[in-house]
Amino acid sequence: MRLCLVFFWGFVGSIAVEIVNLTRAYNLGKIPRRYKRQPYWILRFLLAVVAGLVAIIFETEKPIQAFTIGVAAPLIIRRLEREAEYKE
Repeated sequence: MRLCLVFFWGFVGSIAVEIVNLTRAYNLGKIPRRYKRQPYWILRFLLAVVAGLVAIIFETEKPIQAFTIGVAAPLIIRRLEREAEYKE
């Protein structure tokens, strides 16, 4: 699969998580204030970009793999951070 498609599906997977969270909050009638702040959306966009890059790094072959990595990117990054702290 071309790298631009891997990035795209990783990016979309990351954004899908936010859509699910926002939909849940909307249905409960309790939209958190963070959704109304521009810095949150800038950081969320950057996280989606990183998710797309993580999908590329993992050299995925199928769209569903890139999408899944995009969904899991925050967990993958936190795990790598903990591993780095453990080694210090």
